[in-house]
Amino acid sequence: MNRATIALGVAAGGVVLALTALPAARAVEALQRARQTHAALAADLAAPPRAPVPIVAPGLAVAARDAAQARVLMARQIRSAAAAGGVLVERLDPAPSGAGVAAVALRLSGPEKAVVALVDRIERNAPLTRFRSWKISALANGGVRVEGELVAAWQ
Repeated sequence: MNRATIALGVAAGGVVLALTALPAARAVEALQRARQTHAALAADLAAPPRAPVPIVAPGLAVAARDAAQARVLMARQIRSAAAAGGVLVERLDPAPSGAGVAAVALRLSGPEKAVVALVDRIERNAPLTRFRSWKISALANGGVRVEGELVAAWQ
């Protein structure tokens, strides 16, 4: 071995080192990010579960133990308010709903002023109830019919 071959070997090693330094640094950074992500996920798994967030503010949900009881309470409130306002409840059936929400499908009819007042009362008073969908149509005798789905939070 002479000095020329040693110098050539050192120069070639330097070139290889220069070419692989940037990819190696990027790989080390990616490995560090992956380790940090893993540590954060492991900490999330080890942490106690978070308390469920209520759907509505306290006092606005229907006080019930399950969706079926919430539907019964909603139906009772609607029938009572309709009877007091002179509105006919033609239909009041359970409707599909999501978690923590109870829904009823209803059809109301009567004098326009009474039906509109009842719908307003249902949506304004506690517990918080809203029409998911609704349709109003005129009747031949001067009255109106409201059909729709009413939802309320029960948890």
